[in-house]
Formats: sequence, structure tokens, C-alpha cells
Amino acid sequence: MAQSLVSSSKWLQRYGLKRNKLSLSQILSQIGFQHRKDYVTTLGKPVASRYADGLFPQYKRAQDGSVYNLTAKKELILHFVDCLMGAIELYKQRMEWLTSESRQIFGVIQEQCIVIVLDFGTAAPTEFDLCRDALSMVLVEQVIQISRFNLIRAAQDLMKWQQKCTPVSECTVKSAVRWLWKLEHMTAVSHTSSAEALLEAMADEAVEAVYYFAVGDVPVDTKQLLLETVSDVSCPVNMVSFNAREDETIIFLKELSHLASGRFHAFAEKNNCRDATGPALKYEEDGKGLIAQNSGKVKGRMPLGRQYKPQDYTDIISNMSE
Repeated sequence: MAQSLVSSSKWLQRYGLKRNKLSLSQILSQIGFQHRKDYVTTLGKPVASRYADGLFPQYKRAQDGSVYNLTAKKELILHFVDCLMGAIELYKQRMEWLTSESRQIFGVIQEQCIVIVLDFGTAAPTEFDLCRDALSMVLVEQVIQISRFNLIRAAQDLMKWQQKCTPVSECTVKSAVRWLWKLEHMTAVSHTSSAEALLEAMADEAVEAVYYFAVGDVPVDTKQLLLETVSDVSCPVNMVSFNAREDETIIFLKELSHLASGRFHAFAEKNNCRDATGPALKYEEDGKGLIAQNSGKVKGRMPLGRQYKPQDYTDIISNMSE
């Protein structure tokens, strides 16, 4: 339940307090009745009934001042306590899941057919390996649960894992992980390559959403082309910022995601952040995105403390069915 690949708003529609009749107003209506006040014309003022005065324990809601007479037996009260404790535990599990492993790095994949555009920018060799480690985790933990996917690398000569989105299976995810780890480190990237890769991703009519995985900061020349590219998108483009150094990059990618009708997510290693004094994890309002700041792993290691070798990911996939 806590690990559903859906947005937080959809998850709450299914498991939230209101859906399960556990909101305060819903519980009060089941364990008592409201103490009424009616306006008496002859007296010219509201008058509260007194028939229940002293007969029932009362609860006054802070939100609107309404008073409820509580009539439920202890057993029913304890039943709601158990239900609420269970809801709290489920919420804690959901939060822990959202802020761990591939979700902390990439957010939650909510579509069934996606293309991930890989823009490694000018990442150093150690950061390049870190990115491939992170993306391997996304493939093994999340992509394995959807229907179809593809990978495209933004480069001088655009590279595609497959020509079109391919059905998800253990075999295809293994293949994608191997392809990812065979990519060569490149430092020189054309300023047009990012936009070209996004256009290529959106050319597949089956795609429900594109994920733009941007490493580091976005060059000024590239920004303008990206703006032009997503101004008339055929499908949503979700922005994933990995280890951005400049605030301007975060602001730009958030605005770009809004323009592209997509979501925004950002991850940064703590040692790459200029100001790591704030809270470790920050949520955008209304579940539109997550800015995750890892709690102190060294650059070059797994952001979440799990250092895998390329072969380990294919081993994990193989063990899933056992």
C-alpha cells in the first residue's frame, strides 16, 4: 500500500483519513452528536439547548467552535484510536518510502510508458559513475513496475537504447542497465543536444511522459533551446535535477517543468550544496515535487549508502522472481 507508484494526491484518495472515515468531523459524527444552537426570533439571539448539559462529555472543535456531545462507549473510542494509529503508521511508511532509494533521487514514476532523456552535461568521471548508479537503481526499483520504456542520451551524436519504447521485462531492464554502463564518459556536449534528445523522445507517439534527467547546471545557450522545445509539447516533460550547483538551475528547471505540464524533482549530495544547514528534505506544496538533499554521503559513493557494481543490478533483477 505504502509503495504504490502513484502521486501522493492519488494515494491519499485511496488511503487518506477522509476516504476511510477517519477525519475529525467523521469520527465525531460517529461517537456523538453536535450540540445545537438555534436563533430564537422572539428573543432575538441564538439559544443553545440545555437538555444535554452535564449529561455527556463534550468536545469543542477549535476550527469553528462547534460543540459535540460524546455518547460512544469506551470500546468504540478505542477502536478509532487503533484505526488512527494504523493510519499514522501507514503515513510514516509512505514518507520513508518516498524519501529513500530511487524515489529520493528521481521522484516517483507515475506513468506506464516513459522515455528517460539522460543529459550528463559536463559531469566529472566520478559523478558520471554516480549518475549511472542512480539511474540503475531507478530501472531496477521503478521502471521494472511499469509497462514500456526507453532511454536516450543527449550527446553530439544522439544515442538511443531502443528505437521505440520497449515492453518492460526482467530481460529488457537488464539490457538497459548493461547499455547504461557501456556508455562512455564525454565532457564536450553540443548546446543543441538536450533539445534534440527531448524532441526525439516526444516523437514516439506511445509515450505518456518524458523524464529529463539533467546533471549539474544547464548552460545559458541550452536554456533558450529547451524553452522553445517544451513550449508546444506533445506529452508532459518531468524535470529531474541531479547535483545542480546553482539556484538558477533549480528555478529554471522548475519553471520548465511547469511550462511542459510536468513535475519537478531535485536531488543533491550534501557535500555539493552550498547551504546544507536547512532541513534534509523539503517538499513542494501539493505534492508537485520533491527537493531532496542527502544527509552527508561523500561524492563518488551511492547517494543513499548503497554502492553497487554494474553486475549487481542484473543480479537483483534475476532474484526478483525467486
